[in-house]
Amino acid sequence: MTMTVSQIEFYREFLMSRKLFKPEDFGVAMDRDRFDEAIVDQFAETYRDACTIDELLLHPSEALRFCSDVRRRHGWFDVPDDIILRVVMTRRKNPSK
Repeated sequence: MTMTVSQIEFYREFLMSRKLFKPEDFGVAMDRDRFDEAIVDQFAETYRDACTIDELLLHPSEALRFCSDVRRRHGWFDVPDDIILRVVMTRRKNPSK
């Protein structure tokens, strides 16, 4: 399957825009900083330095379980897996945020 330039541009923009979301986009009544902090705190509480986000992503079923736990704990049933995991990855890359 070959992709046209316009398809490639669409996917690039779509994937890059995923990091520019607002929690309200997924029905979460919380500002972005508090939203990110809640997810990162749950990651730290769950894995207690025994697992990094990089390691978690090598175990997809465990990553999905973590995402399900985040949604269940906070009642954020419309937040996609990639958003939850992206928040943890972004914090790892930018710890000052």
